Amino acid sequence: MAYVTIAVSIVSLLLAIYTFLSRNNKENTTELTTVIVSLDNIKSGIADIKAELNSIKTSQREDHDKLIRVEESLKSAWKQINKLSVGGINEEENI
Repeated sequence: MAYVTIAVSIVSLLLAIYTFLSRNNKENTTELTTVIVSLDNIKSGIADIKAELNSIKTSQREDHDKLIRVEESLKSAWKQINKLSVGGINEEENI
């Protein structure tokens, strides 16, 4: 009888340890899944940020090119204004 009690106690102890370890594995699996999902969300966010950054760089390059064209046009306009004003002064002096 004493052997049966000891055997049942050992089996109960082993079953308790197995249950604890399997529950711990489930918790670890749940936590690992949560971490993986979080990392996937971060990865997606980083990809969105990179795409937006590339869009901003493209827009900035386009704006830079437009600014260069405007400055060249302004320089040309000032040259024409100076030619007209110098020519206008000379014509008034001749009158």
